[in-house]
Amino acid sequence: METFGRGCLYIIIGIAVLFFLAIITQSQITISVFIAIPLIILAFWIAKNKTDRKK
Repeated sequence: METFGRGCLYIIIGIAVLFFLAIITQSQITISVFIAIPLIILAFWIAKNKTDRKK
């Protein structure tokens, strides 16, 4: 459960960074599915590695 929460936190932080970047540049940022899915998998993989190191 800790890994899921941490992975979701990383995804939320990433979305917030993109949101603020779009506000600063006053543009629309679109991410294709082929880029978004590997980034989501990467976030959960990093969260899993961090949880495994903690144990």
